Amino acid sequence: MRTTLDAVTANYLKAKTLSRGTRNEYHSTLRKWGQRGRGAPIQTLHRKHAREFLDWGSERAVADQGTYPGRTANKAREHLRAVLSWAWEQDLIDSPPRFP
Repeated sequence: MRTTLDAVTANYLKAKTLSRGTRNEYHSTLRKWGQRGRGAPIQTLHRKHAREFLDWGSERAVADQGTYPGRTANKAREHLRAVLSWAWEQDLIDSPPRFP
């Protein structure tokens, strides 16, 4: 079964009790993932996909003159790791990809 990151994140957010601000941060990461053009099923994600996305997000934050671009990459990494680990616990993927 092919599952997108959008669908898994929606299910993850339904299953977890998170503050509105935290939910908004997850949605922000998901929007950035979509802007990067990553519509591939989570079953096909690898470390290099995560690395490319995190590098892109960090470069974009620097280009936009963000106050702390490192935080952008760290939050995105944290969100992806949490969602993919949850997907693994729910048997949606065989194993989560290694994260950079």
